[in-house]
Amino acid sequence: MGDEELVRLAQSGDAAAYEELVRLYQEPAFRAAYLVLRDAPEAEDAAQDAFVKAFSALHRFRTGSMRPWLLKIVVNESLNRLKARRRRVAVSERTAAAGEHADWTLDETVINREQAYLLRQALDALKEQERTLIYLRFFLTLSEHELAEYFGCPPGTIKSRLSRALARLRQVVTRDYPGLTIGGTQ
Repeated sequence: MGDEELVRLAQSGDAAAYEELVRLYQEPAFRAAYLVLRDAPEAEDAAQDAFVKAFSALHRFRTGSMRPWLLKIVVNESLNRLKARRRRVAVSERTAAAGEHADWTLDETVINREQAYLLRQALDALKEQERTLIYLRFFLTLSEHELAEYFGCPPGTIKSRLSRALARLRQVVTRDYPGLTIGGTQ
C-alpha cells in the first residue's frame, strides 16, 4: 500500500494505517530530528511529538507523499526544542552570572560576608512574595513600574507592598539579627 492510500485510511480513522505510516517514517523522522538537535534521546522525543502533531493535523494533509510534510513537522518541532534548549542555557548562565555578581556585590561592596549571611537568613524569614519583591527591587534593580508589570498590579500597590515588606524585614532583623546593620542603621 502506498502513502496516499495509507494517509486516506488514517484520515478516515484507521489506526493501523497510521501505525504503518509511523513505522515507515520513524527512522527518517529520527534522523531529521537528530541532525537538528545532535542529541539522540531528545531527537527521539522530538520525532515522537512530531508524529503526535502530524496525527492531529492529518485532516489538513491533501495529496502526495507524506514524507516532506511529516519531515517539515519534525524539523519545526526540533527547531522549537533547540530554541528552548538555548533559552534554558542562556537563562541558567545569566542566573549563575547574576548570582555570582549579586554575591560579590553583597559580600565585597555592600556588607561583609557575615552580614551577607545574616541578611540572607533574615530574607528567608519573610513570606515568599515579600522576599521576591525585595530581591527584584534591590538585587535585580527592577523599577517600580517593572515590578507592577511583573506582579500585575498598579505601581501604587507595589509601593505599599514594598514598604510593608521592608518594614517586615526590619522587624525580623531587629528581633532575630540585632547585630545586622542595614544601610547604616541597625
